[in-house]
Amino acid sequence: MIRERLGSTISHGTNIRGALGELFTQEFSYSTGYLATILNGCLFAPSLLTFWFVNGVIDFSTAIAIGAVTTPAGLQLRLLAYVLLVPTFLLVRMSLHLLHPDHRTQVLNGSCPSFQPLSLDWFSLGVLATGLPLALQNLGPWIGMNTVFLVGIFVVPRSLPDHRAKDAKLLALVLGSALFLYANYGAVAAPPLPSPATILGPVATFALDAETTERLFRLVNSLSFGPFAVAVFGVSANHVLTRPEFTDIPIVSHALPRRDPDVVIATSAALGTAFYLAVVGLITGRVILVP
Repeated sequence: MIRERLGSTISHGTNIRGALGELFTQEFSYSTGYLATILNGCLFAPSLLTFWFVNGVIDFSTAIAIGAVTTPAGLQLRLLAYVLLVPTFLLVRMSLHLLHPDHRTQVLNGSCPSFQPLSLDWFSLGVLATGLPLALQNLGPWIGMNTVFLVGIFVVPRSLPDHRAKDAKLLALVLGSALFLYANYGAVAAPPLPSPATILGPVATFALDAETTERLFRLVNSLSFGPFAVAVFGVSANHVLTRPEFTDIPIVSHALPRRDPDVVIATSAALGTAFYLAVVGLITGRVILVP
């Protein structure tokens, strides 16, 4: 009896290891990615390295540029969470498969279910989206940039030929980003130019007060409401960024997310946010339960 139980346990362990291997294959299959393009252009790079290196550099450089990370301590905490992100994601996804009766049977038989209940890209959203309220304090540049995007991507191209429309959209992205950077940092980074407040007026000067910013930050970083807020933001962003007006822009289309089901995005973003807030609680000892 003991020998049979031991053999059954070993067999299940071997099958689970095989299922975990398939799970790695699904998430991190070899593909031509941005890292490969940067290094050579014809090499194959693991999607894992692409996600951690390229997405990490883009995400964190963007967060720093927009002011979502205002202190070195906040940056270090998010970097730690980003390092722990992938193993946590794999553990959560495997746990979900084991909780589902049919999926558990497949896992114990040595194969990982093809159904993907979570998305790694949206799971990572919680690490940086929780800092977004800090970037929104200077609200004027955000309004100006998104106004340029709205007009240049959704309105103007409708009256232009296809080839002109794509150029107009690309130009709108460049101009909107330049407007945002100039309104925020023009006075310091480009002193020869006129003051942004002089040229742009409210676009450069309109800001939320410190109390409002603190309320928004506590709201998004609370365990009771933060995961829901980030999930709604993720679903909304996916619907906007996967619209045809964006996906047909040259170059930009390669950096856009795919149109995932809303339930997958919401679940992934909410769990990723809860994971990040748990890391914050463990490292700092501070947890915001209710905003």
